[in-house]
Order: sequence, then structure tokens, then C-alpha cells
Amino acid sequence: MNNSDAHTPGKKNTVKFVVMSIIGVFLFMVPIPDGQGAFNIPLGYAISWLGGIINSMQVNGFGFIFLLAALLITVSFLGTVLAYTVKPAFIMNSEKLKGLFRCNIVYFVSKAIGVAVAWLVFFSAGPDWLIGWGGGRLMMELISSNSGLIAIFIIIGVAIPLLTDFGLMEFLGVLIKKVIRALFTLPGRSSIDLLGSWFSSSAASVIITRDQHERGFYTGREAAAICVNFTLVSLPFTFVVASTIDLTQYFALFYLIICVTAILLAVIMPRIWPLRGIKDTYLPEVGKQIEEEVPENTSLFSQATKLAGLRAGKTGPTNVIKSGLSNWLNIFMDLIPVILAWGTIALIIESQTPIFQWLSWPFGQFLRLLQVPGAMEYAPATIVGFIDMYIPAILLGTEAPIQTRFILGALSIVQIVYMAETGILILKSKIPLNIGHLAIIFVMRTILALPIIVLLTRLLFNP
Repeated sequence: MNNSDAHTPGKKNTVKFVVMSIIGVFLFMVPIPDGQGAFNIPLGYAISWLGGIINSMQVNGFGFIFLLAALLITVSFLGTVLAYTVKPAFIMNSEKLKGLFRCNIVYFVSKAIGVAVAWLVFFSAGPDWLIGWGGGRLMMELISSNSGLIAIFIIIGVAIPLLTDFGLMEFLGVLIKKVIRALFTLPGRSSIDLLGSWFSSSAASVIITRDQHERGFYTGREAAAICVNFTLVSLPFTFVVASTIDLTQYFALFYLIICVTAILLAVIMPRIWPLRGIKDTYLPEVGKQIEEEVPENTSLFSQATKLAGLRAGKTGPTNVIKSGLSNWLNIFMDLIPVILAWGTIALIIESQTPIFQWLSWPFGQFLRLLQVPGAMEYAPATIVGFIDMYIPAILLGTEAPIQTRFILGALSIVQIVYMAETGILILKSKIPLNIGHLAIIFVMRTILALPIIVLLTRLLFNP
């Protein structure tokens, strides 16, 4: 290949970009009715199908994914014990495995708690406050149900490269760079993270962002801003939240208010502290790899297609498989145990103590100032989402006043920072955000979002 050929994608690679990107967009972003008044994306149907098949096998009265989750959590814990005691060569000589198992004390304790909870729930051995629906049983169901985290990540782990590695990000990045940069101070390619989370999952978006940051396509500030502004709960899961709080008949308006609020926050947050103070530099070991500039005498579309084709030409089946395996290792050996441990702890604290009621007192006063019905009673729903996105919906149920359900249900979606899912992924990445940053951003998003949601609800929502 001569030098000029190296800078032109060729028809084959352009077709490859178009075909693989269409497949990716279809799988992640096209809602399809289920014939019962609801809808889901193709990956959502694939996740439910796979989860249903695996869970059709019952073990001790539980679906097989439940046992699989317990086994994966156990392997993760035992691997960490081995890495610090026996130090076997297969772990110590592998940077990937060493990075997974040579974790800090917080993650070691989390894995130990996760193992204990998983097996106590599996064998129904322990007090109800620990292994019941107010604790470990609920978290294990969130992880191992037909559409739980394990089924989600098995599918998404190998599907994400269709959005990131075949040129779609380069193509959109060039086309809408100016709009995205003007509104959100971010590269155009970050639109994929936004769409990936809205139509797939917030965890998928963080994985995309982490990957792009570590490969030199986002600076530290850009990656941080994307993770806490664009990684919204998916559209299908938002429907689940609406269903849980009995708002499905108002879903279109519910989702519209969520979208408007999220966009306004995404405009504001990158321009103020702490995001504004993060260094706008690329990782030193990879440097800047992004290219969204358009040369003179070249149309926007031509440049977008060219860069997309060149990117597609660098990706093949081996890359996709390696990427999927890497995602699976990170999620199954690291993320799942931590989600189970801290999600269970949060549920137990909420159900057995008044701590969340105390901590949420300032937000209760804020809700009272905004004249939200049942302000003090339902104030804990404003803060428990920091642990897991679904807990606010569980607390609200169907008993809260409908306006309160609408407002706090929408708030739970736009808060974005959920430690049991996106938070852990961010902390385990090289993105320059620590737990203090995440807590502050969560509070800031809550304070900024509530007046917007309340105003829009009062103007548009008339049940």
C-alpha cells in the first residue's frame, strides 16, 4: 500500500462502516413495540431472551443466572485472596488479571461482603433483614433476573464495538462537532455516548467513554463531563421506573421532561466547578488520537465518511472479541461483587434505620419550598439514588401523591451518578473523578434539576 492509500479508506472499508454502523444503531437505538403497549430495543429483546433461556434452568428454586452470579462473585473473591497470598504466576504475569485481583482494601472488603450475601441468599440462611427483599434478595434479583445486569453485560460486552470501533463515532463527531462543542464543550463523537445510554444503558455509556478516554479520543475533563452528564438511564429502563411508580400512561411527557432537564444540566455542569477545574489533557501514555477537523476544500460529509472508513478498516473480528472479553472480565470479576455488596448495605440501612431520613432533611426542606406534596416523607428518594438508580422508585411505589411520583421519578433518572453502576465503573477507570467529586456532582445535579422538573411538571402535567 502506498502512502496515499493509507489516508483513503477505500470502498470496502466505507461499506464496512455503513453496514456495521447500521447494525449497531439498529441494535442499540431502535425502539420496537412488544405488542402489549410497551417497547424495547433489539438488544433488550436479546437480553431478555438470553436471560430467559439461562434462567429456565432452576437451581435450588432460583434461575441459573442467580447461581452463575454467586459463582462469579466467589471466583472474584478467591482470585483476590490468591493474588495477595499464593501469588500464582497466571495472575502475577498477566497485567489484566493482576489489575483485577490486586485491588485495594475497599474492593477486597466489598468482594468479601458480596460472597457472603450471595450464598446466604442462595441457601436462605440468615435473618430476613439481610437476605429478604429489603436487602440481599432484591439486589441479587437486580443482578440475575432475565433482564438483570449479568444478562445485559453478556450481550452488550460484544455489541458495544459496533458503535465505537467501526467509524460511527468519527462520522457523527465530524458532522455535529460544532453543535456539541458549543452546547456542551465536548467533542462531536460524545453524542454516541449520549445515545448509547439513552437507548441502551448508563453503564454501556460509561464503558464507551472509559474506552475512548484510554485510547486518546477524550481528554480527562471531557470524559468526566460525559460520564456525569450523558450517561442517562436507558429509555427502556426509564419505562420500567415509570411502570413501578404507575406513570406508564404519562410516559411520553415523563420522558420529555427528563430529556429537557438532562440537556439543560449538560449545558450548565461542564461550565462550573468541579468539572471546569479538571485538566483538559489526554492520557500521557496515548496522547491525542481524535481527528474531527475538516481540511479546506473538503465537505463536512466527505471528511466524516473518510474518517469513518479509515476507522472501520482498523477493526476486525479479533478486535471485537478482545474488547468483549476485556469488558466481561472487568464487569464479572469486579463490578458485580461491588454492586451486590453496597446495594445490599444501602437497602438494609434504608429499611432498618432512619439514617436516610436524617440525611435527606435538607432536601425535604427544599421540596417543601418547591411545594412538592409529601416533601418530608418522600425526601429520602432524593438521595438514595446515589447508591442505585432503582431504589427511589422502590421507595415511592404507587402510594405517593402522583405529582410527587412524577417529580421524584424524573429526578431519579437525571441524577445520573449511581455508585452501584456508573459510579463504580468511573472509579475503576482512569477518568479523573473521585468519590468526593461524584458525591458533590450528585448533590449539584439534584439541586439544579429539582426546580426545572417542578416547573415543567406544573406547566405540562395535568393528571
